[in-house]
Amino acid sequence: MRILIIMLVALMTLASANCERRDVADSAITAKVKSKLAVDTETSALKIDAHTDGGVVTLTGVVPTQAEKAQAEQIARNTEGVTRVINNITVAPSSTGGAGVEEKAGGAVKSAGIAAEDLTILSKIKARYIAEGIVGANIDVKDGMVTLKGNVENAQDRARAESIARAVSGVKNVNNMIVVKQ
Repeated sequence: MRILIIMLVALMTLASANCERRDVADSAITAKVKSKLAVDTETSALKIDAHTDGGVVTLTGVVPTQAEKAQAEQIARNTEGVTRVINNITVAPSSTGGAGVEEKAGGAVKSAGIAAEDLTILSKIKARYIAEGIVGANIDVKDGMVTLKGNVENAQDRARAESIARAVSGVKNVNNMIVVKQ
């Protein structure tokens, strides 16, 4: 009986370790997909969300064209570690700020109404959050001003989220509205 319990505990420990590794791998895949979407001139990273579970990436959001929907799917499919893509993106031609629209405004190239510098800041912060294991924080960037929202597990994660955002080049100010879960 004792051996059976030891074996059961060992199996549960292995299963837990595998789940944790898969969660980290899934988070890394999600970060890669989002980063690729952010730098692609044909897609709007702010209108498309990606979530990964077991290597399967699910895309959601609303975009103005079928071409943008297809491009987002192609980007996800071409990302290392992705085993399958579920494309739940909705095409709504009336949605504003279509990707691929570039204009010069104050010297900044804009794509989908978002300055390229803001997309770079967003990508860098998200990548650091994934690397640091910060989950539950949402990031908005406009003209170098970062707003953090969402819910995190503890005060240390809240403080680290703000510190990471402040350390990214180009960030002018950080408004930390993150709430610590009770």
